[in-house]
Amino acid sequence: METNKSGTVLVVEDEPDVRDIAVQMLQFTGFKVIEAIDAQSGLEQFKRNSDIDLVFSDVILPGGTSGIEMAKEILAQKPHTPILLATGYSAKAEALVNTAARSDNIGVVTKPYDINKIPTLISAMISNAAEE
Repeated sequence: METNKSGTVLVVEDEPDVRDIAVQMLQFTGFKVIEAIDAQSGLEQFKRNSDIDLVFSDVILPGGTSGIEMAKEILAQKPHTPILLATGYSAKAEALVNTAARSDNIGVVTKPYDINKIPTLISAMISNAAEE
């Protein structure tokens, strides 16, 4: 796993073990990480931290707002923000992700994701957004 990445990533994940793995993986490879446990806290963190370069979120989140709905709100505030959504559960989630993935700024990975590939993917998404 390369350890020369840079940028600030907002990780939105309600499962503590999954969030911890994602945070540790990203910090190990050089990213600054901000954590949130649901869409509402993710939106609050996004508003508070203008230096967020990418949002990495689960699709299914507690509290009534999905990762996709959160992504749409973030893109309404800052249209060129890259967003990486992770899903692994239902056909309904897959359908939602397919709809959201029509945006150039939204990428999708399936769980369980490869922790060796995610930092490189995130780095590439941040670089692509910087070129826009």
